[in-house]
Amino acid sequence: MKRSLLHCALLALATGSSPPANSAQPTVEEAKRWLERMIQTTQNLSYEGTFIYVQGPHVEAMRIVHGGGQDGERQRLVSLTGPLREILVTRNGVTCLLPKQHTTFTDSEYRHSRFPISIPREISQLENQYDLETVGQDRTAGVDAQVVAIKPRDNLRYGYRLWLDRRNGMLLRSAILDDKGYPVEQLMFTDLQIKDRIDEAAFQPSIPKQETEPTPATQPAATANPPAGVPITHSAWSVARLPDGFVKILHNRFTETSGRHPTEHMVFADGLATVSVFVERLDDASPLLQGESQLGSMNAFGTKLGNYQVLVVGEVPAATVRSIGAAISYNPEVAKSTAEEESKP
Repeated sequence: MKRSLLHCALLALATGSSPPANSAQPTVEEAKRWLERMIQTTQNLSYEGTFIYVQGPHVEAMRIVHGGGQDGERQRLVSLTGPLREILVTRNGVTCLLPKQHTTFTDSEYRHSRFPISIPREISQLENQYDLETVGQDRTAGVDAQVVAIKPRDNLRYGYRLWLDRRNGMLLRSAILDDKGYPVEQLMFTDLQIKDRIDEAAFQPSIPKQETEPTPATQPAATANPPAGVPITHSAWSVARLPDGFVKILHNRFTETSGRHPTEHMVFADGLATVSVFVERLDDASPLLQGESQLGSMNAFGTKLGNYQVLVVGEVPAATVRSIGAAISYNPEVAKSTAEEESKP
């Protein structure tokens, strides 16, 4: 009996580590067609489902409700494990809900990725830095899936493996892979139901409104909406050298209501991977991070430059955030001229 159980366990382990069945010769054009189909499905389908999200040692179950169509996308995510949390996504922005706390980001202040992976509408944007392949068929969430691989051409970005429903292109499972091919982050639906339409009640938060909006007299600073970011074109801060393929897509400045601790936020992307750089004046505050930190696919690098904390965060390998952090420079002459310009009536 024990030998039979051991044999079954070994067989299951071997099956789980094998490549997808029915592997076929990979083709770039076929992979592009599947990715284009996935983008269309992500935008237009209405569905409800439950998925498991694994990020390093962190495992979380989430419930998702998604509405697509001509009226625009809407999405509601609800945590099923740990503290109650909800995320509401509309055309106007993203709202994160916790008991006695809520934070809203508009599209101009927070560029959220399409769930659960952001692929550019023009797939050709990826081909300078990634190879696209179909790598066979598999089965996940109880249905047949087409497996598509997005492979980086260097070690400065992650690889991706996507399992798409062969009936409609819906993403059922995804894995972010390091340079050795090991998953650093995974997501997998355990159930998924496609709907003709989603009831309006399904998009209503379960956290009562009075719990998310404390009165002004008792409202702590952390519950207030973050200050709006102001786009800037001239800054004393810059990144001298970026990894191949990365370009700056956003540069904002945030200032607290008190006027202290202004923060500059830069975003760099290669069409798939995104890296954020935050620069904050410390005054008497301690640096938030010095050195490296990692959680799943997310890496961070922090350093102190003069009276400033520089923090680089992205869903990229540690070497990438480290190299960007090392290339950040400050030009006091630009800072002086910018201050003089801003002080003019």
